[in-house]
Amino acid sequence: MNCVLAPLQQKNAVVIDGASFTKIRPDAYRLNFTLRNTAATVLALPAIELTLTDSLDQPIVRRVFLAPELGKASSTLTPASEWTASMAITVKTASTAERIVGYRLLAFYP
Repeated sequence: MNCVLAPLQQKNAVVIDGASFTKIRPDAYRLNFTLRNTAATVLALPAIELTLTDSLDQPIVRRVFLAPELGKASSTLTPASEWTASMAITVKTASTAERIVGYRLLAFYP
């Protein structure tokens, strides 16, 4: 039958409940964020899209982190729970790193 049961995905039930993006070196940043499951059921961990922006809020770099890359032992969020992540981000090009002044985060199911 080759059936696979996967955790439920409810895009409106997983929200980013707080985030910060700080420079730790000229080419490195620390991204912290909290995901909250507002549902009364176990949900799949979503992917996170990070967009780094310039002073005009224009995208400079965009990267998607899939659930296995987020560093959580489980690929699910328990009902009515929060999970906090912290990730080091390195920007390879110095000229790009100098232009970064903001960021946007989006949680989604690919």
